[in-house]
Amino acid sequence: MEAARRPRAVRHRPGLEEASAPNDSSPHQADEDEEEKSGNQDEESTPSMFWRTSANAVEAAVDLSEPSTFQEAVNGTDQVHWRRAIRAELKSMRLRGVFRAAKLPNGQRAIGTKWVFKIKRKADGSIEKYKARLVAKGFKQKYGIDYTDTFSPVVKYVTLRMELVFCVVPESVDLDGDFDCLELVKAIYGLKQASRVWNETFDEFVCSIGFQVSTFDPCLYIEFVDGHCVLVLVYVDDVLITGSSPELISRTTNDLKTRFEMTDSGKCVFVLGIELVDGPDGSVTMCQRRYVDDILKRFGMDECKAVVSPVDMST
Repeated sequence: MEAARRPRAVRHRPGLEEASAPNDSSPHQADEDEEEKSGNQDEESTPSMFWRTSANAVEAAVDLSEPSTFQEAVNGTDQVHWRRAIRAELKSMRLRGVFRAAKLPNGQRAIGTKWVFKIKRKADGSIEKYKARLVAKGFKQKYGIDYTDTFSPVVKYVTLRMELVFCVVPESVDLDGDFDCLELVKAIYGLKQASRVWNETFDEFVCSIGFQVSTFDPCLYIEFVDGHCVLVLVYVDDVLITGSSPELISRTTNDLKTRFEMTDSGKCVFVLGIELVDGPDGSVTMCQRRYVDDILKRFGMDECKAVVSPVDMST
């Protein structure tokens, strides 16, 4: 068997759709649900120094140029890029028929919505893409009312039961007539049941084209064909395809594209914050150089002198 080929990165565009195109001049102001407050930190079980360090590390990983609200995105210095990303997201949602305008029934409550903005960067830190995602405030859902199951084992195929969910009208979406909410037809980011719906859909299709689920990792799919092996790894909506045969890798990619709308990023060089570097001997090294550089810059240590070990070995 030949040496394993470098994985190809494929990104799936989930079933997200909307009701109308965004209006750049006068965006619709939706009523926002109050954000759920997080619980108190267990100070007895977590040392305060560890908690502060962890929080700082997370903060350092956040791209400070990413807007946190819709208004920041459409009024900031990069508003042209963010408005384009918003229009692309809403167009995608409309084409997939995710939402339909509705009148909120008596006794039914609408789940809040929120825009999330993310800058996708290349391994060298340069901007690759501005991404806008419309998500549901799933933490407001109540078990037994807004959803039931949130996860199904990949080896068990069950008939999808789609709970009836209504969403607050998102910012940038205007509805005609007396409609006052959106009825959710398909699962979107943020819903409690979204991961279950996506897992069942992807698992059923991949297994139908000849792959088997790994007993070690339910997100790893394997297929053997004429002495060659193809691996499909899925992390949320990121899919990696690798194997010993370029032809089988290409065939698998095309098969997935017949069922899901995907963007083929080609040879994988950067995935989940990890850079993949080819070695002269054919090996592949995984590193997080950019992440480390970002942390050093965040704490003003990007000019510090590098050392092999954190402390003097003689002490």
